[in-house]
Amino acid sequence: MDDKLKIIELLKRQVTAKTAELTTENIQKTTQDIQDLLKILNDVAAIDFVATPSETPTKQEPATTSEAKTIEAPAPKPIVTTQVEKPHQVEQPKVSSEPEVPLLSEHWLNNHKSYIGRFHLDLNGGHVGSIKVSESKLHKMSNPPENGDWVRADEYKDSDSVNYKMTTLKRDPLPTDIVRLKFLPAVFRQDVKRWYIEFKSPEHETTQQLLLGDYDVMLFKLKPGDYIDYAYRRGQEIDGKIIWRYTNSAAVATRMKQRFAKASDTESNHETAASRQTQYKATVNKPAKRKQRALQQVFANKQLLLVCIENSGMPRKVKRNVEERGGKLILSPRSDSNAMLKKKVQKADMVIVPTDFVDHGQMFAAKDEAKRIGKPIWMAKNTNERNMLQWYKRHFPNEAKAPVMDYEA
Repeated sequence: MDDKLKIIELLKRQVTAKTAELTTENIQKTTQDIQDLLKILNDVAAIDFVATPSETPTKQEPATTSEAKTIEAPAPKPIVTTQVEKPHQVEQPKVSSEPEVPLLSEHWLNNHKSYIGRFHLDLNGGHVGSIKVSESKLHKMSNPPENGDWVRADEYKDSDSVNYKMTTLKRDPLPTDIVRLKFLPAVFRQDVKRWYIEFKSPEHETTQQLLLGDYDVMLFKLKPGDYIDYAYRRGQEIDGKIIWRYTNSAAVATRMKQRFAKASDTESNHETAASRQTQYKATVNKPAKRKQRALQQVFANKQLLLVCIENSGMPRKVKRNVEERGGKLILSPRSDSNAMLKKKVQKADMVIVPTDFVDHGQMFAAKDEAKRIGKPIWMAKNTNERNMLQWYKRHFPNEAKAPVMDYEA
C-alpha cells in the first residue's frame, strides 16, 4: 500500500470513529471535525504522490533438524530495488504583487508615512504633494530646497502632532514666478504714516519703493530697525506679503555674517592683488571704455505722444528716455489745432501730458479724446524717468518685460 492510500485509509477511519461518537451534546464540534477531515481527504486525493522505495521484510529461516544442517541452503538472491529520484524543481523568481515605482516620481512610501515628490515654492513656505512646508521650517534648514528639487518627506510625531522631515534627494530647480527679496530694512514714512521697503530687481532699472500692507505690519509687529523678507509673484509686487521678520539679535547676526563673507572674499583675492596692480600699470595710459548701465527696451515698437510746450526742456528730456528704450516720441506743440491734436492722440499708443508744461486747452482736449477712444493717458506734474516707467508697467505689464541691451560709450 502506497503513502497516498495509507493517508486516505487513516482519514476514513477517523471519520468513522467521529461518527460513532456523535451525540446531541457534541454534535456541533463533531460535525466541524468531520467537515475538516473530509476537506483534508479531498485535498489529499487531488495531490499526485511520488513513489518511494519499497521495504522488503526480512524472512525468518525455518527451524532445521540435525539432518538438514548438513545440507547447505541455497544462497538468497539479492533483491534489486530501483530508487525513483524526485524531479528537480526549478525555483521561479518571486514576482511582487506591487508594481515597482521609480525613485524620482510622485508616490507614497511606508504605508503613507513617507512621500517623494518635487518641492513647489509658495509665497509663504512651500509644499510637496499635499504636505505643506512652513516658512519657519525652511529658515531652519541650512540648505533649503529650491523650486522643482526632488525631496523626501518622512513623518514623525512631535508633541502629539504630525510633522515631516524634509530631505533633498536631487537638485533639479525649475523656473518659478515667485520672487523673494531677502533681508530688506523696513522703513516708516512719517508723511504717509506707512511702512515701506526699497529694492532693486532685474525687472526694474531703478530702485523701487513699495508700501507694505497694514495686515502684514500688524501681524509681524514691525518696529524701527527691523529687517524683513518679502515675496511676490512676478509682476504683482503690490499683492506680495511679508514672509519673515528678523529680530534685533538675528539682524545683527545676519549683518555680521554678510560682513565676514565679504572679508573672506577680500582675503581670497589678496593673493592676486600684485598681478592686478601689474595689469593696471600696463594699461594706465590707455583710455578705459566706460560701460553704461543696461537699459530695457520697454518702449520697443511704441509711439508715445507728448502734449507739451515746444520751447521747454521737457520734450528733449522725454525724447531721450523714450528713444533709449526703443520707442518713438511724437510732439504735439501749442501751435497744433484741436483737430490735429485729436489725430495724433488716435495715432499714438499712449499719451503723456506734463501738467506744468502745457496749456489748459491742450490738456483738456487731449484728455477728452483719449478718454473717448480708450487711449492710455498719463497726466503728471513731475514727469521724471522712474514715474514714467512705473506708470507704463502698470498699464502694460506683459509688454514691459523687454530684453536688455548693453551700450558702450
